Amino acid sequence: MPEDLLAVASVADVGYSGREVARIDAVIARIAAAAAARDHDGNPDRGLRADVRELAALGLTAARLPVSAGGAGLTYPQLVDLQILLARADANVTQSLRSHFTTSDRAARAIGRGETDAATTDIAAGLLFAGATTEGSGEIGVVGTTLRTDADGILRLSGRKAYATGTGYADRISVLASDETGRHLVVVVPADAAGIVLHDDWDGVGQRLTTSGTVEFTDVAVDPQRVRVGEGSSADRPGALDAVLQLTHLATLAGIVLRTRDDAIAWLRSRTRNFSHASTEIPADDPQLQERIGTLDGLAQSVVASVRAAAAVLGDDLARPAVEQTGDGHVAVTRAQVVVPALVLQAAQSVFDLGGGSLVDARLALDRHWRNARTLTNHNPVHLKARALGERALRGAELPAIWYAGTGRLAAPASASVPAEPRTSAESRMPEATRLRDRADLRESAAPTAGRKESSR
Repeated sequence: MPEDLLAVASVADVGYSGREVARIDAVIARIAAAAAARDHDGNPDRGLRADVRELAALGLTAARLPVSAGGAGLTYPQLVDLQILLARADANVTQSLRSHFTTSDRAARAIGRGETDAATTDIAAGLLFAGATTEGSGEIGVVGTTLRTDADGILRLSGRKAYATGTGYADRISVLASDETGRHLVVVVPADAAGIVLHDDWDGVGQRLTTSGTVEFTDVAVDPQRVRVGEGSSADRPGALDAVLQLTHLATLAGIVLRTRDDAIAWLRSRTRNFSHASTEIPADDPQLQERIGTLDGLAQSVVASVRAAAAVLGDDLARPAVEQTGDGHVAVTRAQVVVPALVLQAAQSVFDLGGGSLVDARLALDRHWRNARTLTNHNPVHLKARALGERALRGAELPAIWYAGTGRLAAPASASVPAEPRTSAESRMPEATRLRDRADLRESAAPTAGRKESSR
């Protein structure tokens, strides 16, 4: 990794050492060059889908897997660096691959524990995963999509999911469903299976090419070997999966601020016209504009440093057995979620202070940076993250392991009865280990919501 956090230009800079580095870099450069036009056009079939497929065929989407399993052996922090690099080219790419990167990380860590993960072979073969968790209606904790056994003994999946990000790029879809008892399951099905209909009806102001639309499942046949109980993994402390998912959003925001900086510098360097009352003849020589570029430069480094620091802490925590995980990574990610969005939105807005009417030409699509950042930030309301951190600081409360959305209300989380300092890493290990042993069925009984956007978007 270059010492200058803003100088990453190749997958080799993030630790990728596969033989296809030059070809992968060329595809990423093509994605970056076409990003503005593709956002303006709004159609993923105008090249982006093919480019993502080419990256998968070249092995980049398997990079987190160990070399022995067909990957490149990237560490978790290196995977986050890769996500930032891809988002710098086009923020739609990293978010579209969010569930895939989460799946590949889980598979890599399972292999590291000497276990197997059913997704490994698919990922090594260049197949892509997406998630379908959110449902457009329903009470908190209730999953309307069902898995039932028909009269012939075949498992059948039926239901309707919204905000199913990346399904338009995927070969496999991980679907949150419930069985006859209401127990929550994760079911993996081929994206082209009979009974699945994908609708590219996502109409958000940003992240327009993520294919975050509706998916319908009607009596889809399910392989019993591709069903697991609950969400996440019993190998991790509660909250770990949520932290991994949220850090992908933060990595995407880091890529956005880097690209905002890149586009601002490139545009200003290209200008020869200036206002009659400007300080200099050439805009790039104007001290006021130089100051604004300098501010952008500082904002970009602050965001990237914050995201990478959180990734390092989370990566260290995930490397431990569940009973020894401290939750420090979850805390670090949540803290970053409180500060990073405002910095990125500030940077994206400030671009328009560099020039006049020509700067708002829709073909430049400079507004996409603010729209994309605003869309990602809205997935995780900052004030709720800050409130959770505040309660932890004042009352010693645990951070929510899973964030929900839907109708109804959860019971208030347990807090300390008197004000208390947050537990240190050492203090938190043993109590959490005890709780995990006492709650071995946590993953089976946990109730992810039908409306939880964090897992699906």
